Amino acid sequence: MELDRRSFFRRAGDSLHTATWEDLRSQYLTRYLFWVLGIVYFHAGENVARSAEFLRFADLALAVYFVVTTATLFHAWRRPNAVWRWRFAMWTDLVGISACVVADANVASPTYFVFLAVILGNGMRYGMRAFGEAVVGSFLMGFVIFGLRFAEYISALSPGTLFFMMLGVIVVLYSYSLMARLERNRQQLEALSHVDVLTGLLNRRGLEDRAESLMRAGVRYQHPVALLFADLDGFKAVNDGQGHAVGDRVLREIAGLITANIRAGDVAARYGGDEFVVLMPETDLAAARGAAERLQGAVQRWSRAGGTALSVSIGLGVAPPHASTFDDLVRRVDQAMYRSKQLSGKGGIQVAEEAGQ
Repeated sequence: MELDRRSFFRRAGDSLHTATWEDLRSQYLTRYLFWVLGIVYFHAGENVARSAEFLRFADLALAVYFVVTTATLFHAWRRPNAVWRWRFAMWTDLVGISACVVADANVASPTYFVFLAVILGNGMRYGMRAFGEAVVGSFLMGFVIFGLRFAEYISALSPGTLFFMMLGVIVVLYSYSLMARLERNRQQLEALSHVDVLTGLLNRRGLEDRAESLMRAGVRYQHPVALLFADLDGFKAVNDGQGHAVGDRVLREIAGLITANIRAGDVAARYGGDEFVVLMPETDLAAARGAAERLQGAVQRWSRAGGTALSVSIGLGVAPPHASTFDDLVRRVDQAMYRSKQLSGKGGIQVAEEAGQ
């Protein structure tokens, strides 16, 4: 079985991050470490548990925790990208910790610090959304524990106990502020890594990331996704004859023309050099051809006004029927664009061959 251990899950924005198999493995090793510490804690010292019955309760909770954690570990090994399992494992952690706190004779139980480990561990691996869910879950279980041991907690309330509780809250709030700043920096860096600095359009990496979700949605809802592959005719002569500064200005202005002549939901990218790609969701071949003709007309008018000899050759394709994957669609449309250059010299539009031809 081919295992994809490179990713756990990913969602857009500041939601759940990617985690590698190595991250998941280290997280489970940490769980087993806390499990061993729990056994040692309840059995190495005297009167750690509230009674013999609570000691048996803690042992049962730790046994169930071991079995469930091992089962989710095997599932993570076989299917790393399961969001439901992350939540299930997190709640297994929280319930297991809560059972140990309930069984502990110490009101200021050191087991409470494991809640912090769950919060910080999930947040650092999976981002602010995971951090928030772990915080909510931890406080919820804390209220449950307080309700179950209300009389003991009230009678044992002291400045030391209050300090212990406030320290935990301060650590959580401080960690949240630090992680929020790191998250904002990460998002900014990720956004910059997906943008072509010269034109402001998406770069190839950004295009591929967006294309994955658009193609998946197109297949799921049976909506066509069109791809337009444009190459500037005569750009090399402008770049070589008038210099790279002029060439860069031309690329920026062509990028502006592309943006001005597509819909808000379309995705434009600089594919490389003087090549541009536009992904158009929910667009059939006739609508894609209309967009290509509008773009050619805009470039022609701009070129005429600026006294340059530029035009644009375009290849078109739609998934389906021309391809079922983004890579295959790009390849076929790229071939169509070069056929356009061969047949028309410049300024032509060619449609990709359908899959199977």
